[in-house]
Amino acid sequence: MSTQPTSNELAASRTGLADLRSHLANERTHLAYLRTCVSLIGFGITLNRFSVFLQQSDKLQAGQSFGALRDTQNVGVGMVLLGIALALWSLYRYKHVNTDIRNASFRSLDRAVVVMTLVFLLIGCVTAAWLFHV
Repeated sequence: MSTQPTSNELAASRTGLADLRSHLANERTHLAYLRTCVSLIGFGITLNRFSVFLQQSDKLQAGQSFGALRDTQNVGVGMVLLGIALALWSLYRYKHVNTDIRNASFRSLDRAVVVMTLVFLLIGCVTAAWLFHV
């Protein structure tokens, strides 16, 4: 004689699985943020080192305007700082969502997401204008 689980036991099991899926989704999102951070930091270091290489090989003098390569050393540093800022944001966001999952509540961060997006767009536009300014 097999015992069938009661509806309360099934509901508890499903809730536990749903919580597990939510935590795993939160971790995947956090890892996606971190991959983006590593890409930004790596590309920033590459730009910075490439600018130093051009200066050392006498292809680009310090402060010389050379089209899109104008002062890429500082742009590289900026990208590294942007990657670090994104890593801090991702940690805050991970902790915030983790708390919401544990409390079975959801508090939207619409304003924070919009502000962060606008800041990144502003930094990108200013950098692009600065790089291509003749």
